[in-house]
Amino acid sequence: MATIGTFTSTENGFNGTIKTLNLNVKARIIRVENPSDKGPHFRIYAAGAVDYAENVLMQSVGR
Repeated sequence: MATIGTFTSTENGFNGTIKTLNLNVKARIIRVENPSDKGPHFRIYAAGAVDYAENVLMQSVGR
């Protein structure tokens, strides 16, 4: 499987970069303080102020 990003762990999530053929951005993955069962467990901030709610990460990890 190809690696499209590198991240380091922080106290509340991860910091790193995402690099593809069309994308090269710094990104932060921040843990949601009080997630619900149907809501996202992490938020992804990339390219400045863009916010992506992401619950696919938790599903892929099996949590």
